[in-house]
Amino acid sequence: MLRIEGDLTGLVSWVPAYLVAAASVLQQPMPSAKGHPDTSAEVAAAEAIVNAYVSAYEAKDARKYLSLFARGGDFLDYGVQIHAQVKALKVELGRAFARETFHFRVHSFFVSADGRFAALQATYTDLARTGKPVSVPTLAVLEFVEGKIAKEILYYDGSLFKRHFHAA
Repeated sequence: MLRIEGDLTGLVSWVPAYLVAAASVLQQPMPSAKGHPDTSAEVAAAEAIVNAYVSAYEAKDARKYLSLFARGGDFLDYGVQIHAQVKALKVELGRAFARETFHFRVHSFFVSADGRFAALQATYTDLARTGKPVSVPTLAVLEFVEGKIAKEILYYDGSLFKRHFHAA
């Protein structure tokens, strides 16, 4: 369930404390008591979606990325203050994925014990306001509903970047 890659020692320094606390809660195993449903199928499905999400970003395949979202799926990017339905950003997401400087590399992730959420630690690289490529650590939180991503929330320092997305 937990995939870790690379050095994570700096993670706590850039993630707000409430997210670190939430992550520790999400990683706790569900209590095993008689009558609790087995959520292993939901966790496996969520892990498959996360792996497809990572693959879509690595391949810079906007069509594959968009196919992972539920109808009306939300996109919240706190780095550049965007909140919109993913489908409204289709054209601009395609342009972003096509830029040579655009990269979103996931280093680690975990899925919540009930399979409803995933948190991913990544590095986002794109053009800075200066016109030069810059990379920043990023936290992505995904919410799953009925086998699709219902919400993607991105946290990073967006002050370095041009505002690439314009919500419709």
